[in-house]
Amino acid sequence: MARSSIIATVVVVLAGFQAVQDPGITVGLARVRSQISASVPETQRASLVQRLDRADAALKSGRSYQALYLLEAAHEGAAAFAFAASSRVQSHDDFVNTWTRLGVPRPRSGKPGNLVRVPAVVDAIAEAAEDRGPATYQASRPYAEDAGTDAGLYYLGESRAVMDYAAFVRSLTWADAGRRPVFRSIAPELSAFDREMTAKYETMDRKDHPTYIRASAALKQARSLDDHGALEGALFQYLLARCLFAPLRGPAAGDATSGRIDTARATLPSGEDHSIGELFIQFAEEGLSSDSADLRRGAASVIEDVVPAYLAAIAPARPTTTSTTNAAVAITLVRWPFT
Repeated sequence: MARSSIIATVVVVLAGFQAVQDPGITVGLARVRSQISASVPETQRASLVQRLDRADAALKSGRSYQALYLLEAAHEGAAAFAFAASSRVQSHDDFVNTWTRLGVPRPRSGKPGNLVRVPAVVDAIAEAAEDRGPATYQASRPYAEDAGTDAGLYYLGESRAVMDYAAFVRSLTWADAGRRPVFRSIAPELSAFDREMTAKYETMDRKDHPTYIRASAALKQARSLDDHGALEGALFQYLLARCLFAPLRGPAAGDATSGRIDTARATLPSGEDHSIGELFIQFAEEGLSSDSADLRRGAASVIEDVVPAYLAAIAPARPTTTSTTNAAVAITLVRWPFT
């Protein structure tokens, strides 16, 4: 085969690969970068741009599910700043009027159902975003009273942005991921993990509290989603909570390696839509070459904890027994917000 023909074949193959791996995320990345430049104060841009850079790197490496997850925070932050800048709100009374007029945000579109199939992880990310919208809306008013009108406007804008992001991810063109597993309520798993986290909280150092809070917020949202039947979103947030909590468990049993990641991926039954589990495997792939100790620890946790927890959560629920012997009641005095 002539050299020019080989090059042409490679280009076609790569173009096809990119079409499969990028269902339209590149357009979203470019739009958010532009919005950050136009609307976000320079002092607030660094974290959003860093998130975009990670999303861009993930997409270029074929980790489209991870790119979609990473894009969300930057999308919502940029949109919230843009909303605040364009609101024309000058006083607290103006804010209350705007807050009342807009009302509780609603999903921009329902589940695609049988008309447009998307990977389960897409519905999971969208469900989690939509679940945060009403809570963020309600929180924006006390934020305005306690931290000022600008803070309230930011969260009011974010409450609309999460709905926009959910609609965006469902509008993308995704390859068929296969038949979904039969997802179920994971209430028993959530309760068991909550007990584990509470026990750890009672003995942890104060410096570990921020990590605990992030994991606890994800677990709280998983319970909210599970309670109203958003099962994909509940599973996603539960696994995210486990991943975030990993550093508080101490050192991993072993470092993540390409071989261990391949082995973990091979445990996902073939021919089915295991995109929720695949998202976390993509997190592990990023952690392999990262300088971040947390990302490397997270990569190991995906192999040792998250993937096994995913497989257990999609299996039939185990029978449970309730004992009243030596029963104890744990009362949590602090309710962590989703944000």
